[in-house]
Amino acid sequence: MELKGNEGVIDFSQIFQTQGPLEIEVGCGKGRFLVHRAGENPDRNFLGLEYARAYFKTIANRCEIRGLRNVRVVRAEAFDFFRQNVPDHSVSAFHLLYPDPWPKKRHHKRRLIRGEFLAELRRTLVRGAIVNIATDHRGYFDWMCEQFDDWKGTFVLDRQILSTREDLAEIEGRTNYEVKYIREGRPLHFITGYRTGF
Repeated sequence: MELKGNEGVIDFSQIFQTQGPLEIEVGCGKGRFLVHRAGENPDRNFLGLEYARAYFKTIANRCEIRGLRNVRVVRAEAFDFFRQNVPDHSVSAFHLLYPDPWPKKRHHKRRLIRGEFLAELRRTLVRGAIVNIATDHRGYFDWMCEQFDDWKGTFVLDRQILSTREDLAEIEGRTNYEVKYIREGRPLHFITGYRTGF
């Protein structure tokens, strides 16, 4: 599914043909996390946002091979997709695993987790929706924590850094990047929690 930006608000029940809870993963890469989670939760619907055309096709092929009918993949830019296409209070989980940290200061405006996007998360997540974020970049982790601090009435979050080989060894790699970073012994940073009241 490739959006051109003029589709307007999407009725996900029509796209999936079910009323199951919707989870969205932004930046799915090759789809390791998305495919695994969808396979383990057949009663839930999963939407993957991936802008890279090669990965977009890879995920679609993996889902087809596994017969996953509860997954759709969209080639769209995440902020615009949430702003233009996602209905109010329609998303039960938001996953963002190892996004591009845009480390240079002049590129910080490209970071997804910023005030404008958190306003869209506030609008689109249901009460109690899961927030699941991971990064290997300490600077981006600190940045995201600061951005979320401005929305304390909306999100209840835990922040965790795992840096020892013993702690990292207890993690089952959910994405190709996570597997690589665990192997390298790179510190991993997690922001997890849920959407609270309106």
